[in-house]
Amino acid sequence: MSVSKSITLLSLFSPDAQTAERMAAARTPETRARIRRWSCIETVGIATTLVGIALLMLASFASIGVAVWHSSTDGDPARPLWWIWGTAVGVAGIGALTWVIGSSRRHAACFAEGDETVGTVGRAVEHPGSGDDLTWWDLRISAMMPDGTTLHRRLHLGGEHHDRRVGGPVRFRHNTLDPDALDDICLVDWAGPRGYGGLPHGDT
Repeated sequence: MSVSKSITLLSLFSPDAQTAERMAAARTPETRARIRRWSCIETVGIATTLVGIALLMLASFASIGVAVWHSSTDGDPARPLWWIWGTAVGVAGIGALTWVIGSSRRHAACFAEGDETVGTVGRAVEHPGSGDDLTWWDLRISAMMPDGTTLHRRLHLGGEHHDRRVGGPVRFRHNTLDPDALDDICLVDWAGPRGYGGLPHGDT
């Protein structure tokens, strides 16, 4: 299974099914408003990123036009080129940053009313990246509840050396007690004074 998913206009500009479900299950208006707010910010970030990508594509053609124009007028094309590329890169960068922050905060808001549990990392599967794809890890987590139920969760993380977390503790939030709701998880931190295997607290 690839972490990258095809992006459709429907998925970009409307909350996904999981977010809509979490919003409907929220117990307070404040939590619902928080989820909705960060979902809107995420959508704005996505839209801004797409505009930035379009500007980057147009910047190539605009640069050619500027070069041709200034070659016939013996002018310096540096200033307009700086404006063209600076605007495109700036819009794309701001959009990407807003997208990442909005997505992260929306995810956290979806679990704001969830229960906090400490589990154990039982397995870490590495998915090496290729080309522009970054390496990511699939961590399998289990947690024994007071009633004897064992929760099974999976956590997708980027970075390196997460195999050293196997056997170590992890604190997470969850909204249900369904033992097999694998994606019902929001990482809080790596329980204990330091992350397992010498990794700093919260290092990903």
